[in-house]
Amino acid sequence: MKPASNPGMGRQNGAVAVAFIALAVLLLGFVAFAMEVGRLYVSKAELQNAADACALSASAALTGANAEQLQVAEDFGMTAGRRNLVGMQGSAVTIVADRDITFSETLGGSYQTKTAAAANALKMRFVRCTLSEPDISTLMLQVINLLPGQTVGATTVRASAVASREPSKSNCSLPLAICKKTGSSAPNFGYAVGEWLIGRFNSQDNINGKFKWVDFPGYDKTKDLKALLDGSGQCDLEETASLTPTQGDVNSLAPNWNWRFGVVKNSGPPANALPPDWSGYAYNGSNWPQQANAFGDFSNRRASHAPWNNVPNLSGGWNASSTETHAAGGDRRLAALPFVDCSTWGPGAKNSQPILGWACVLMLNPVANPSNDDMGLEYRGPGEDLEAGCVTSGAPGGPTAGGPKVPALVQ
Repeated sequence: MKPASNPGMGRQNGAVAVAFIALAVLLLGFVAFAMEVGRLYVSKAELQNAADACALSASAALTGANAEQLQVAEDFGMTAGRRNLVGMQGSAVTIVADRDITFSETLGGSYQTKTAAAANALKMRFVRCTLSEPDISTLMLQVINLLPGQTVGATTVRASAVASREPSKSNCSLPLAICKKTGSSAPNFGYAVGEWLIGRFNSQDNINGKFKWVDFPGYDKTKDLKALLDGSGQCDLEETASLTPTQGDVNSLAPNWNWRFGVVKNSGPPANALPPDWSGYAYNGSNWPQQANAFGDFSNRRASHAPWNNVPNLSGGWNASSTETHAAGGDRRLAALPFVDCSTWGPGAKNSQPILGWACVLMLNPVANPSNDDMGLEYRGPGEDLEAGCVTSGAPGGPTAGGPKVPALVQ
């Protein structure tokens, strides 16, 4: 016998199919929705990375030691920020000059563009980078527009970061140490801001107790000292380190010292082989009779990228780099150096001494004959002093740290 048909069964099958299709569409919609939300999160992360890089790099220029520091800071920030890609790593971030990078004297103060803040440029200590990525398409999210009263269009993602110079727990230093004065104590160890410290390269004289060439842990050969002068110094140097006086001849370091002034020999590498400071303008008793407090003049010389002024008059075929070479240079004559007790470092001494604190100094002049020509430093203050002008590379140490200043995100 032929089984009886059930008309209701077909209708049930059709209803299940419709429900399945509706559920599948709904699930696909949720997946698409999640993908677009994820896309926005990725865009936010990409943009935040760019803002962080921009602010960190820009803050390194806010030393108060360069009359055009806001222009330098903006250049640093734009260069670093644009190295980051957005749009799912598809394009460089957009940073508009004199708009997206702003400056303030305090963290919670009013942030201004470099043009608006020009009158107080040297007082600016905080930099904010505010970046955006506009017109991010969100096709699936626009399904919400089907609901009454809803309007969803292309989305703009924004990110912001603020950075300044903060105390470090490790930093970079040149292979020189400032000797504390007898009976002195932190933070200045007997020195006055603006005081000149005069000496020579000769390791036997070793600068008559004002400052000495030293070996850092792991660095005990002249070739290593040359590399430190050419680069950023010994980095990852913590206050717990101990130093020993350099033994042997350090006269060969003179060309590496002079590079920082853009002063090069006829027979040497081209003038742009190593970066000089933004200015090579030098100081000694002939052009700066007071022999103190040249820092303010130096800050202005940096703004015009003044080259070496033949002070002192060096023999042996030394030449000044061009203004253009200095304009492409960097912060090469302000250095953070450790304070030590040198009283036990007599001739031939090899005993180590702990780092007592940090000094910020300005390199004053190049030298030709290291045994006879004086080299000079101007004491700018403790390395941790924000107004001293020094900035190094290293790890931020938080509010309780006492090291020289390093760029750090603060917001």
